[in-house]
Amino acid sequence: MGATLTAVSDSANALYADGQFESARALYESLVEQGHSDPALYYNIGNCCTRLGALGEARLWFERALLFDPANEETLHNLEWLNARLTDALPAPNEPLLHWIGHQFRTALAPEQWGLLAGVFFVVALILLVVRKFKKPALSWRLPLTLSSIGLLLLLVAQMSIPQSNQIVVVSNNSYGYSAPDANGKRIVLLSEGSSGRLVRDTQGWFYVALGDGRQAWFSSDQWGRILPINGH
Repeated sequence: MGATLTAVSDSANALYADGQFESARALYESLVEQGHSDPALYYNIGNCCTRLGALGEARLWFERALLFDPANEETLHNLEWLNARLTDALPAPNEPLLHWIGHQFRTALAPEQWGLLAGVFFVVALILLVVRKFKKPALSWRLPLTLSSIGLLLLLVAQMSIPQSNQIVVVSNNSYGYSAPDANGKRIVLLSEGSSGRLVRDTQGWFYVALGDGRQAWFSSDQWGRILPINGH
């Protein structure tokens, strides 16, 4: 599997370098569809979309890359460049507090690194308990208890830092918002490519979206892309 992943990535990189952006994108997305999760992969797809002029989809993929690697300077730079060109795009509302806290933790360490750090504290606490039991009965129990408590706290941090997002992005040229999930209903807003919103709920091909300006409306789901879960298209 590793050899196949490397071979496909190398082929996609060669196609991108040769200016065959659509073919490179298809190969990169085939890796996503196989279940590979890598912010560098999402970044590459975003670059392909940018080259192809699909700026809404480029934003979607750059946002995905930043969700997993929020401090990546290249992705931040490309997204800033993109936002400067999506001047009519509506920004997303503020993210929920727990998502924001998880983002801050992820900026410091990846979830698996927080989990590994928690494991270190648990192991050290266990070693101290064994030493106290068999070697030094006078050793205070407070230190292993404190280390275990820190380990539990770090496990909580690891759980909170797992990427979460209900943000969605307009990937078509524009998207009409309706007062009800019905294309024959009243149109109440028109959003341009690259606009973002927060998904409140979805039903039968429709998204009910909270917008950054405080409005809410129903939109056809095929005109939007979710940051999570991630799939090829």
